[in-house]
Amino acid sequence: MSPARAKLLLWAAALACVAPPAAAPALAKDPPATKVDLAAEARSLAERWGKNLGQGYTTRIDSRRHIVYVSAVDPAAFAHVVKLLAAVHDAQATGLFPRRLRRNVTVILPTVKDYRRLVPNAKAHGIYTPRNRALVSISYSTVLVHEFIHALHHNDQVVARQNHPIWLIEGLAMLYQASVLKDGRFEVKDPGSLAGLQSVIKAGTVRPLKQLCRMTPKAFMASAESAYRQSHHVMLYLHRQGKLRAFYTTYKATYAQDPTGAKALAQTLGKPLDRVEADWRKWVLACKPPWRPAHARSAHLGIRMAKSDQGVEVSGFLRGSTAQRAGLLKGGDVIISLAGRPVRSARDLSAAVQACRPGQIVEIEIIRAGRTVMLKHRLGLAPK
Repeated sequence: MSPARAKLLLWAAALACVAPPAAAPALAKDPPATKVDLAAEARSLAERWGKNLGQGYTTRIDSRRHIVYVSAVDPAAFAHVVKLLAAVHDAQATGLFPRRLRRNVTVILPTVKDYRRLVPNAKAHGIYTPRNRALVSISYSTVLVHEFIHALHHNDQVVARQNHPIWLIEGLAMLYQASVLKDGRFEVKDPGSLAGLQSVIKAGTVRPLKQLCRMTPKAFMASAESAYRQSHHVMLYLHRQGKLRAFYTTYKATYAQDPTGAKALAQTLGKPLDRVEADWRKWVLACKPPWRPAHARSAHLGIRMAKSDQGVEVSGFLRGSTAQRAGLLKGGDVIISLAGRPVRSARDLSAAVQACRPGQIVEIEIIRAGRTVMLKHRLGLAPK
């Protein structure tokens, strides 16, 4: 057996067959928390993962938060991830998920090559597997936050002995993914998917909220773009109304009567679901993008793009563009996020750039030589 094949089998055993992103979280049957030695478990996880993944990986244990890190990234990026997830964890301690992690969560930051071997069917840049509480990601920003919210939410479900619907699971992860941490609290930002949702509402093709609440994971992922967008904006609506915590509390309390969350929406907002839907649609249509150019010229990155399985490849530069002058991006780099927005296609990248202002300094996450790198880049002004 080749070393690569043996290593892959070790990964498969350790991950217990990582589930695809479409899978609904399976509730773990944990022993009582008092019978779990979390410190010993953390040491065992760190040792096992360090041994299985091999040379080039380092481990770190956050014993206060019960997070085990296994990393192949550079020290600066590793420090960034540890600080980011600590901040997200602590902010949620006074947010929707105040319960301490019942078991250790393992956060694995592999090389891109190892990630593709580890989760060969995943199209996303990160994945959380409830079955073994393992988070694997090649992104160090929004995708990482999204998956870590899944980990905290899953822990809350396990403690409550509940299995929440996918629209709620993904809606909350999208909401916090599109947030920034300020003074230890989440400051929710307007999502860049507003225009798309407004268009389907105007066209009369948006699914009813009752249908959204009842969607299975398979159906949700079959129409992922619209389902994610709609779930995100339902959570954002509750947040803007100051009702998000009340909704989540009500939902958990009435879970046995209605696990879909439809009745909790109506009860929290004090009106029948059809009225909730009408008000929600009206609110979405009245929302304005966070910034619109005063004239036709807008932000510009100035690269030539090529397709990539992981994002958008930089195949060249437009002459005189800020990207060419700055020299930060290189040919062959693959952009996977810009200004906090995941990039999987040229359309995603263009939308992310257009949501920014000319001259704005943005964070660009790229894959270079098999590793993720984060750059700060000033966007230029689109040519006439």
